Amino acid sequence: MKYSSLFVIPAKAGIPFIFLFFFLFSSSFAQAAAPIQQVVSSQGVRAWLIEDYTLPLISMSFSFRGGVEMDPQEKQGLSTLTAALLTQGAGPYDAKTFQDRLASSSIQLSFGAGRDEMAGALKTLRSTRGEAFSLLSLALTQPRFDKSDFTRLRDQQSTSVRFRLSNPSWQARYALFSFLFEGHPYSFRSLGSASSLSLISLEDVKIFAKERLAKENLLIAVVGAISKKELVRRLDAVFGDLPEKAGGPDLPLVAWPKETKTICLKREGAQTNIFFGGPMLSRQDPDWYAALIANYILGGGGFESRLMKAVRERGGMSYGISTFLASMDKVSMIAGSVATDTAVAAETLALVKKVWHDFYENGASAEEIAAAKSYLIGSWPLNMTSTDSMASTLLSLQQEELGPDYRDKRESFLKNVTRVDIKRVIKKYFNPAMLSFATVGGTKKLSCDLLQDEAKE
Repeated sequence: MKYSSLFVIPAKAGIPFIFLFFFLFSSSFAQAAAPIQQVVSSQGVRAWLIEDYTLPLISMSFSFRGGVEMDPQEKQGLSTLTAALLTQGAGPYDAKTFQDRLASSSIQLSFGAGRDEMAGALKTLRSTRGEAFSLLSLALTQPRFDKSDFTRLRDQQSTSVRFRLSNPSWQARYALFSFLFEGHPYSFRSLGSASSLSLISLEDVKIFAKERLAKENLLIAVVGAISKKELVRRLDAVFGDLPEKAGGPDLPLVAWPKETKTICLKREGAQTNIFFGGPMLSRQDPDWYAALIANYILGGGGFESRLMKAVRERGGMSYGISTFLASMDKVSMIAGSVATDTAVAAETLALVKKVWHDFYENGASAEEIAAAKSYLIGSWPLNMTSTDSMASTLLSLQQEELGPDYRDKRESFLKNVTRVDIKRVIKKYFNPAMLSFATVGGTKKLSCDLLQDEAKE
């Protein structure tokens, strides 16, 4: 594997610098090579663990299945507000005291809500792990949810909503997701709106936390200076008092629209933002790796991708364009975005479609496939450069049900993909006729199926 483009040692670097570089680089690989242990506590709490005593650090990533899509429709923003309140006081400590205790021990603790999960992360020195795990336990099992903190954070979230409304990229995504996921909770807004936030009560937050924070839907990953024996004990102390079963609705799969549309939102200004998306195979499909390679070649490979070369280098229409695969519990999609001068927005959109069509009709070359495989295989260690990034990666493997042996198998999964596999996947999932678009900016020369206003609140 070559990393010359990622790590450059200055020509004047002395022996201490080089020694430090290789020490840190080799220690991250030692961490990555350590076995993944599956830990089960006496109360049935499960976790994946990689022990590494290179540095006196412990990182934990965890999630509870079900996130923004679990909000009541009329109270969107509830999950995000609940997550923010979990670090605003717990047990005997009010918000200020709780935050002071975290800071005085250099403990990092955060929570957030996304599509499909409520997630959290903890990072601590080994010497302060007792305090760290104690505060995490209190946050999960004895959150205070004081009225003053609830009001303060709800107001802050309302302010964030107003800022988000001014972002054309967000407006484009929201318009497209509202169309693609119409009638499904995947169309919900993570921050909510001014009206939905006004309907959320403190009691709603308490009920939501009690329903969603349960052992049944909990996944945990731990990396760092902690033994399996100690982790067993810590798991029960932190998570053991959570309810066994989670509440909330069972959501259906997304029913993809039968027709595609181009949705135009008019905004004055010199720039137009374009967001687009279409259906894609699921993460569990054996052809996922072929789709991953195809996406890298088309738009996921930065300056090496076909779309980037056409739109930026040859067309000069944008500083950048990218595509990505998004696999969610109830749907998978390929999506992408580009920002361009309003004067050439129609030409940019036409060029994107042309490049996509050429890719769909002619497939990928052997040279492009080899380069994509090389990058996708060689970039994997970048997920393993710190305890927190590694813990996050281990959690993702659990969320995607890939198994603890995935690290050993991933390279062969990619290497075994053939050009025939990629051609088949391109023909099935990369049809440009399946793409829908949302634009925010000028509408001159654009062929719009729907003209609509931006979200106002």
